[in-house]
Amino acid sequence: MLLISNSSLYEAALAFPYYIFPNFNDTDVFNGIFNTTTTTNDTDLSNFYMEGDDLAYTLRYGILGSALLSVAYGLICIVGVCGNVAVVVVVARSPTMRSPTNLFIANLAVADILVNILCLPFTLIGNLFPAWILGIFFCKTVSYLQGVSVSASVNTLTAISLERMAAINFPFLSGSMTQTKYKFAVIVIWFVALTINLPWLFVFTLEPLGPNTLAKVCIELWPTQQSGDWYFLIANLFICYLGPLIVISVCYVIIWKRVSNRGLPHEIVVNRKNDVYTKSKVKVLKMILVVVITFALSWLPLYALCCFIKFFWTPREDNVHISEKIVIALPICQWLGAANSCVNPILYAFLNRKFRVGFKGIIRKNTRSLSLQDLEIREVNPRRGTKMKTCKNGLNGKAVAVAGTASSDDYSYFIRKQLIIEAL
Repeated sequence: MLLISNSSLYEAALAFPYYIFPNFNDTDVFNGIFNTTTTTNDTDLSNFYMEGDDLAYTLRYGILGSALLSVAYGLICIVGVCGNVAVVVVVARSPTMRSPTNLFIANLAVADILVNILCLPFTLIGNLFPAWILGIFFCKTVSYLQGVSVSASVNTLTAISLERMAAINFPFLSGSMTQTKYKFAVIVIWFVALTINLPWLFVFTLEPLGPNTLAKVCIELWPTQQSGDWYFLIANLFICYLGPLIVISVCYVIIWKRVSNRGLPHEIVVNRKNDVYTKSKVKVLKMILVVVITFALSWLPLYALCCFIKFFWTPREDNVHISEKIVIALPICQWLGAANSCVNPILYAFLNRKFRVGFKGIIRKNTRSLSLQDLEIREVNPRRGTKMKTCKNGLNGKAVAVAGTASSDDYSYFIRKQLIIEAL
């Protein structure tokens, strides 16, 4: 997705090549490079090729702009890789962390690692230089793998929201999420990602940057403009953004309504129930808002810009200033989209107490201290007195005091539901 938007940058700038070479101001030489009719002999043409090639490998944004972009892209790449690797290690080294949600979060981390490794460096290179310098193999494979990694990341975010919604609404059934079912879900996620992006292996190619230069650019070359537009609308805009955004939003709205509307059983009192339950609802609401808003805003600028270029803008002499703004805005929009993979481990993992404890345990090299699975429940019986009971369920370990004569169904439902809320 990120390299495909670089193709849009090329389309926007090619009509006015000055914006491909913003540091180049000699109009006469400029016209000579891109206008074959001005050349009269092989010597002049050779000189024009040399001029064009030199400019094609000149930094598009100058030294300062290129340095700022490199620092910005490098920062989120390093932070994203480190954060997501930490998530994978925590889940891999602690068996108690392998709940369905945590396994999906680990899969999300793997996809985001690929986003950081495959998208950020190559997108940065594509932004810094007008010409593609890595050859046809990387043009095709990097474009395809970028699409796969972004799609897998977004698909996993959708799966996490569906799993959480099911856990809240059907807490007993959610416990039936076995390793086999999880593996099947992951296979579906990656199969969809690998399949939906297959056309990019064929449509991405190298095209000359200009009529009088040997330099080339990596762009999409569809049989027809309409086929490329429809693919963008269906495979990119809807399947990778609008569709997942709708599903994620609906799932979390259902979660919020379920948590808000269902009260505690009258006979159950849990650690000053009103305060605990109110705090849980506020926590869920904050999580919902942060997750949905972060996902929406991270990718919105890039998709909006690509839609504008593809469907609402035609290069003309009277809107040259728009081309200039597009060339400046595109790397920023790409950075915001890729930054979502840097934020995901924070939103889905490190805001969770279990992940924080697990990460600290890895740092201290003392995995034996990770007793995250035990939940102590104090059960009070007026005839038999008070006793301690340990519940193994793989969720956040918190002591919950339960007293009274609630039915076992209400009691079990509330405890499981409360634990799932805490695990969010």
